[in-house]
Amino acid sequence: MAALPHELTINILCHLSVKDLLRFKCVSKRWCSSIDNPDFIKHHLSHSLKTNTNHSLLLRHCGYHFFSVNYDSLKTTQTLKILGSCNGLLALENDNQRIFLWNQSTRKSQVLPSTEIGLAGFTCYGFGYDPISDDYKVVRMRGFKPPQSGKESLAGFDLASEEFRSVELPDFCLDEPFWFGIEALGGYLCLSAVHSELGDIVADVWIMKEYGVKESWIKLISWNQPHYIPSVVVPLAFSKNGKKVLFNIGYKWFSFGERDKFVWYDVGSERVENVETRGLPSKLDVHLYVESLVPLNSNAQQ
Repeated sequence: MAALPHELTINILCHLSVKDLLRFKCVSKRWCSSIDNPDFIKHHLSHSLKTNTNHSLLLRHCGYHFFSVNYDSLKTTQTLKILGSCNGLLALENDNQRIFLWNQSTRKSQVLPSTEIGLAGFTCYGFGYDPISDDYKVVRMRGFKPPQSGKESLAGFDLASEEFRSVELPDFCLDEPFWFGIEALGGYLCLSAVHSELGDIVADVWIMKEYGVKESWIKLISWNQPHYIPSVVVPLAFSKNGKKVLFNIGYKWFSFGERDKFVWYDVGSERVENVETRGLPSKLDVHLYVESLVPLNSNAQQ
């Protein structure tokens, strides 16, 4: 049998999971070299992000105690301790406040240099990718002054210029807002809010189609929840066909014994489908995670 063209082989490999790719590196030296190639790694990551494949959900419980749940089955779980994630890399902090990066798919890790900056007062972390320098950055903030403007806006931090920028919110009015939050949804900046409207609980979801352009905000979903008590409604990801959105319903302040849960919301029919996931705590914060082959520096530890 004639061998497949190398380009076709690479295209097939791009559709596989990270676990399978790590296994197939043993097939031949050429396959190993191809899978470790930086261009292939970026192509595989891009394919995973575009097709909503190789994804997991990170569920936070009690501070920095995390669980990992397979996105496709929403059943398999494992315990993690983590600060943040980006393109398959996790930023973690140990008990000695040392921060390190870990790719849980390839099992590679790298300890970051320590800093003498004190940690007294309010401290928060950010972790992301800078396409200009083609590198990943961990940001630690101990309180800051956001850019001043006369309008309602968000404070965004540019990883390339390392400067804060104002991002204007859409024009909307919320009657008795219970909660609102900012997430990333399908590569877009996403604003979600839970509020009261004519006695019912309504969840609105807005996405910014062009980052930084106020006029590009569009309302994706306005979900009337007459049978729900006030809650946190967090959009996590689109389905593979892009017709549904996975939500995490969190009962933060009005629990009455209710457990946090996942639901699929069909954007076209506006139907809601409950998702059963076992073996998880009753209260969670959820983030989306994508498996990848993204490497760390050459001194990465395994």
